[in-house]
Amino acid sequence: MEKYGVHSVFNIQKHKETFVNYLEVLILKDGTVMYAVPSHQELAIKLACEELKISRDELMERCPPEYYCDFLTWALGLTGAIAVWNRSFMGSMNEKQAAKLKQLKVAGIYKGSVTKPGPP
Repeated sequence: MEKYGVHSVFNIQKHKETFVNYLEVLILKDGTVMYAVPSHQELAIKLACEELKISRDELMERCPPEYYCDFLTWALGLTGAIAVWNRSFMGSMNEKQAAKLKQLKVAGIYKGSVTKPGPP
């Protein structure tokens, strides 16, 4: 049996059994939860490239100057994902994402607001 970790498909019960006070995930627009590996920004870049069917270099060239120092916000906007940490999230949620965030909160994994984004 394979050991559960950040490279596994996210599972609430297994996450609770494996991690204490750790949550670094993206919630995709369909409500799927993915561990933010290697980071929130890098996963958002990968997802944006896949969705737009472009290379990383092409994506970087498309970034507007006002997002050079806030790249994660821009990448989340492209993917429709939200970034989630232990006590906060970043991005604009849809109903499926809000439902999943509430589910994480009820499970005791997420400790932050389920309505107002905050700093990571």
